[in-house]
Amino acid sequence: MLFSKYSKLSLHSKIAICVAPILVIFGFAASDLWVESKAQEVRFFTMEPENGKCDVLGKNCVLKSGEFQISVYEENGLTTLNTTFPLDTATLFFVDDDDSSTIFRMGMKESPYYWYQKTPISETAAATGSTQKIRLVATIKGGQYISEFVSTTAN
Repeated sequence: MLFSKYSKLSLHSKIAICVAPILVIFGFAASDLWVESKAQEVRFFTMEPENGKCDVLGKNCVLKSGEFQISVYEENGLTTLNTTFPLDTATLFFVDDDDSSTIFRMGMKESPYYWYQKTPISETAAATGSTQKIRLVATIKGGQYISEFVSTTAN
């Protein structure tokens, strides 16, 4: 008999011994679902230039938020993002003096760590000292990393 060694236990204790492992498994599964749903919630993080300045054309623009970094640079006519964590999406906004913006949805290059798009920054900020206000929105599993910075051409 299944409960022969537990014959001195009450019926309620025997049922508890059978039901407890099942409740543990369901509890573990429910907590995993809850944690995953929290991970997918939208969260916003701001990113700042690492050394306070950015020069996209000079390949000297690193944005940082905690351990996460994005390098923004121009190479072969493409504005490129190189990130420390894989992105889901990336969008650049070039902001004009009247606060209107042009949107550039970035495409994945070789992997989710590299994103690119052809932008006019090589024409608009080519002269030494010229500036371009840029906004960046990068998403990673519900987390949105947002930055607004000015790229100033050094050389």
